[in-house]
Amino acid sequence: MSHVLKIAGRRAAYPGALPGLWRFCRLRQNGRGAATTSTAAEQAAPEEAVRPFEEIPGPKGLPFIGTALDYSPVGRFPLHTKLGNSAIERYKTYGKIYREKLGPGREMVFVCDPKDIAMVFRSDGRIPERPPLNTIATYRKMRKKPEGLGNLVGEEWYRVRSSVNKDMMRPKSVGAYAPLLDEVSRDLATLIQTVVRKGDSGGQVDNFLNLLHKWGLESLSLVILGKPLGCLTLDQLAEDSDAQRMISAVLEFFLYFAKLEMAPPLYWSVYQHTGMEEVCEMYGHDDIAEKMIGEKLAELRKMEEPPEEADFLSSLLSKKNMTLDEAVMVAIELLTGAFESTANTLAFNLYSLAKHPDAQQKLYEEIMAVVPPGQPIDDKVLNKMPYLRAVFKETFRLYPTIFFNARTLTRDVVLAGYRVPSKTQIMMPQNVISAQPEYFPEPESYVPERWLRNESSANAEAFTFLPFGYGARMCIGRRFAEQEIFLGLIRIIQKFHVGWDGEDMKQIYKFFNAPDRDTFIFRERQ
Repeated sequence: MSHVLKIAGRRAAYPGALPGLWRFCRLRQNGRGAATTSTAAEQAAPEEAVRPFEEIPGPKGLPFIGTALDYSPVGRFPLHTKLGNSAIERYKTYGKIYREKLGPGREMVFVCDPKDIAMVFRSDGRIPERPPLNTIATYRKMRKKPEGLGNLVGEEWYRVRSSVNKDMMRPKSVGAYAPLLDEVSRDLATLIQTVVRKGDSGGQVDNFLNLLHKWGLESLSLVILGKPLGCLTLDQLAEDSDAQRMISAVLEFFLYFAKLEMAPPLYWSVYQHTGMEEVCEMYGHDDIAEKMIGEKLAELRKMEEPPEEADFLSSLLSKKNMTLDEAVMVAIELLTGAFESTANTLAFNLYSLAKHPDAQQKLYEEIMAVVPPGQPIDDKVLNKMPYLRAVFKETFRLYPTIFFNARTLTRDVVLAGYRVPSKTQIMMPQNVISAQPEYFPEPESYVPERWLRNESSANAEAFTFLPFGYGARMCIGRRFAEQEIFLGLIRIIQKFHVGWDGEDMKQIYKFFNAPDRDTFIFRERQ
């Protein structure tokens, strides 16, 4: 029997959901970087010029709670609507580095200079760290589940991440899924066409964002589980269907997750002992994903030979240095954590093109030159479309899907002339750097051409633009997300002129940034 089938048959039963699957492992924190701490700091600036950490400027806040009130509904930067304004205003007041305290044990340093951002990432070492997601850590500890790839640290993280990288980060591996994802994007364009041809919608698609969520989930299911969910339809999905339950649960989860993540560590040390009902209810999407994956594993156990074209889950199960628990955990996180952010990013791209018809026309001409109607798309075709990639980058610069890249320092580092100690949480606000004319001339303007190498304006400094992070701990789904968004853009712009009706789109914060409206107008191209 193959290694895949042996692992799929491991452990007591998977009767649909995965009761009894998870075992809670106490993970060891590895100390590292101590031997090179002083060297890393001294290389950045002469010792006599380095200023102490305490002198880094920033808002003082109130005793005990710091500046937490600023992010409350009555504060200057309400979390849901104006979080991104915080870093912009602090930058104007304090400059390219500042520190802020949100309560006991929740102090962060914000870095807004690309040179310092480079120093942060290059000091990562072999095993970078990110600040933990307390909501996820608390929930999984209470339910005795693995911590998840995002919260793993040390050698445990490195082992799991190295295994997954082979399937998630290699262009050839990701490119193999392009034809499947192209079919889903074609279906999306056909559904839009169905609405437009009814003639009574004025070119609008009711609840278009929900249609994009279905597109994102259907794409992920094909990649991870190797089968469609059948959710890409204009009809209302049954409330008790796995697809609709997943979409509803994920949207609700991220809305509340964002608020809970702003809570100080002391809150979690108390809350995890006083009841987790509220948080456990938020994690309905985990249970749904476990059920879907359990059904897939049941199918694999019945096979005498592995499938000829392995899906992502089957490939994960073939990794000899990953346990069944770890493989399932990675699949759950990918299945539940990516479809909303991908849908949001596609919406931001469509909005940018709707507001800039000249750019939309230029992209349409490139699409028609490379992909005649009816021609299937593979990864080689995508590599011939520089303007498509330029549109994606410029949209992300103006409408980032996340506001901050984050790291926990693994050694002392000198940033902007200040010594910042190991274990400090570093936040790198993308929307601040993207708005600076020294890096992006006319930063308020939408100019995809600035990203074309043959243009004189393509002089963006390294580390000014990191939509998926950087280095060993960058977003693991980067290549899949880019490919999916590219295919969605191609199939929609190829078939429609996209317009916009009403007030401008704004971003709202739900951990990932999301559009606040979706009043697109689709007109079929002749």
